[in-house]
Amino acid sequence: MVLYVMRHTRIAATDLGPSQLLLLLLQLTAMAVLTGSVDRRYDHHLLGTSLVWNSSYDPRAVIHSRFQMTRAGRVIVVSPRFRPGVPFTLGSFRTAGTGDRCIVEPDVLPLPFTPHAHQAKTRTSPASKDSAPAPLVNVIDLSIEDITDVVWLLDAGLVDTMTGSPRRVSPAKVVRLEIDDDQDHRGPPKSSYKTFEIKTVAADTADDCSEASSCLQYIVTYRSRTGERNHYAFVSDAARSTVLVLNTDTGAQWAMDFPQKATGHEAAPRDILFMVLLRMANGQTWLYTTFMSGCKVFAVDLEYIDRCTLDGAQPAIVEVGHKPYRITVLGTDTGSRMYFRRPTENEIWAWDANYGPFHPLGFKLVSKGTDCRAPVHVAPGYGGFIYVLKNNFADYVRKSTGSMGAYSLIHPVITLPSYCSISTTTAVPSKADGCVCPLT
Repeated sequence: MVLYVMRHTRIAATDLGPSQLLLLLLQLTAMAVLTGSVDRRYDHHLLGTSLVWNSSYDPRAVIHSRFQMTRAGRVIVVSPRFRPGVPFTLGSFRTAGTGDRCIVEPDVLPLPFTPHAHQAKTRTSPASKDSAPAPLVNVIDLSIEDITDVVWLLDAGLVDTMTGSPRRVSPAKVVRLEIDDDQDHRGPPKSSYKTFEIKTVAADTADDCSEASSCLQYIVTYRSRTGERNHYAFVSDAARSTVLVLNTDTGAQWAMDFPQKATGHEAAPRDILFMVLLRMANGQTWLYTTFMSGCKVFAVDLEYIDRCTLDGAQPAIVEVGHKPYRITVLGTDTGSRMYFRRPTENEIWAWDANYGPFHPLGFKLVSKGTDCRAPVHVAPGYGGFIYVLKNNFADYVRKSTGSMGAYSLIHPVITLPSYCSISTTTAVPSKADGCVCPLT
């Protein structure tokens, strides 16, 4: 058992393997406050004294919601601009080195490491930075190509979405971020990025997903096995019940229409359209989607996505099962396994697409909740382990995190000794779960 001490304290760790890696992020307070200091300004020596960084930092506004890991062990974290006071919306830190594993609160550095890349305001003179790509305004999700360490970002272009006056700073866009990581350097990696504007999103997009023309939420990427210009980015749009398809090689854009979300007493005014890619044992890749308020799970075979792009045809959408209750999809292992949880519980469950239909008989309990932090994202990472990001998002929404702000925890998924099948009592649908569909 290794004990980790808070606030940048370094301790000796003997035979510490990747499975024992435990990283505690107190959002950006590791950068904002030196040990023993009470200065809350965002002018840590790592960023210098630039007024661009120092003018808009509020630790209570920062929360990490998504993450990915590179092959070299760098963790990339997303900090959405839900409220004013988030200095940068994408950051990173390293975990792979032996010395890095002894740091409890690693410094989260901006990625890219330049102030103009994270501006949350409209440029007054675009011509003054004609050689620089559009800045990252509000990154809400990311996807990584594990072979090339290329990160794909979804930038909503809308800030202050948890306030009464959200602002649109720029059009929504997909960003290709290429990372050149120096494994012997703990500073920010070299990076460059290119943006793709999403043309199908109206300028009046809001964040409540009820009456908005668009509500972008998740991004996944896929390279098909046919064609030469065959790389795609998929973006879920809950308000329109569609998944936007962007061919990043040609710039072509179109949308796949999915069945409408739930209506009546089961409907939710602010819905979520979850979306994951699962790779089957036979080599096929399927795109799975489900609405949080809906009771059905749908899938699309991406084998012929190139043909749909050329012909303008809609792919066949297959219904693959009914949910016994509402679930929050957490992520995948980049294989055939999808992880999820109940919205009111902290246990992590898994379903393997190779099992067959989405049904409680195929659900496996992977990890039990051991604290009050709720799992929000699961992704594969360094050392071949599956990692989970937990935070106190409920406290963040209620503005009850205190002056230090929200906290996040990233650690390997502590898998139970043997997979536990779902109990019969848990599988019984109830009205309290908000989804009372028949299990057929």
